[in-house]
Amino acid sequence: MRPAKIIICTIIVLAALVGADTQLLSWGLFNLFTDTEFSRAGLDKVEAFDPDRDILYLPGLGNKDLFESSRDLSICRNSAVRKHIYLYLTSQREYLIRAIQRSYRYRETIGEILKKNPDLPEELGLLPLLESCFDPHAVSSSSAVGLWQFLENTSQTLGLRNNHWLDERRHVEKSTEAALQHLRNMRKIFHRWDLALAAYNGGAGYVKRTMDKHRMNDFWELRKNGLLRAETSEYVPKFAALMLIYTNQRLFGIIDEIKQPKIQQTEYITLRHPVDLREVAQISGVALQKIRELNPELNSNITPPSIGEYRLRMPSDAKKTIEKSESYLYRRKITGVIEHRVKKGECLSSIARRYKKKHPISYALMA
Repeated sequence: MRPAKIIICTIIVLAALVGADTQLLSWGLFNLFTDTEFSRAGLDKVEAFDPDRDILYLPGLGNKDLFESSRDLSICRNSAVRKHIYLYLTSQREYLIRAIQRSYRYRETIGEILKKNPDLPEELGLLPLLESCFDPHAVSSSSAVGLWQFLENTSQTLGLRNNHWLDERRHVEKSTEAALQHLRNMRKIFHRWDLALAAYNGGAGYVKRTMDKHRMNDFWELRKNGLLRAETSEYVPKFAALMLIYTNQRLFGIIDEIKQPKIQQTEYITLRHPVDLREVAQISGVALQKIRELNPELNSNITPPSIGEYRLRMPSDAKKTIEKSESYLYRRKITGVIEHRVKKGECLSSIARRYKKKHPISYALMA
């Protein structure tokens, strides 16, 4: 074959590869992130990386939205995203591994809810990686709670209950549904996902005022000019970094460190009356700690007395056992709760006798 034909064939092969698999020709990008420990030199290398100079091909950013640019890796043209990828893989690697491992407990539940919201990108289900390390009991310094880190005012607006008995900011399904609705609302206001996510973190009012004041409607320009609070400014590139690592675990070299927990099949049991979880544990043979883990929204061992029926999540194999023992489970109907602060010299039996005389109906006593 003559040299000219060899050159033509090579060009054709390269063009075919570009069309067939962008990630193949972006391999040099992943070689940037082989460090497992932080170094200033390593971070400098990541931030100085020039995709047009240093690798064969990486799609252009253009005017793509956040999720589109993440799927084709073009978001890696952004040095802030590359910086946070490096930090999560080095100095924050322990957090990263823990967050990914926890995510598998809730991935199926959140995925099913996202299927009912086809207008939303499925990658939104990864936001708790950043918000809470996928811990429904997480509480921030600003008192935001749950997987999706809702503040009290926002959660009330979205219909999540928070009272003495339960905090639905910790309810996996209900908080996820509320978070997706909130994110949808933010997207309608700001029209781009990077701005919508910034508003999820910093508040819609704050982001809108900042945009209007400086007459800018581009998140990355606002960030570049230092016009956003530090937390909100870093929020979007941090999420993009976590999203990229999560969806490319093998290419970023962390897959062997991820230990997927054994997932137990669960389902809801509808309780017709309030019950004490300790009795549910005794009847079902499921440890109380496990029941509380499956129902993180509950603030005590008693299901809410003010709610007629309550859906309790339990291991699937415990459902029939509980259904067979319903008459025993409901033998003492909890119709109210008395709170009593124990005084010096009092014992549980004397307290119980005292309240039994005043309240002949069934009750639960909380010390």
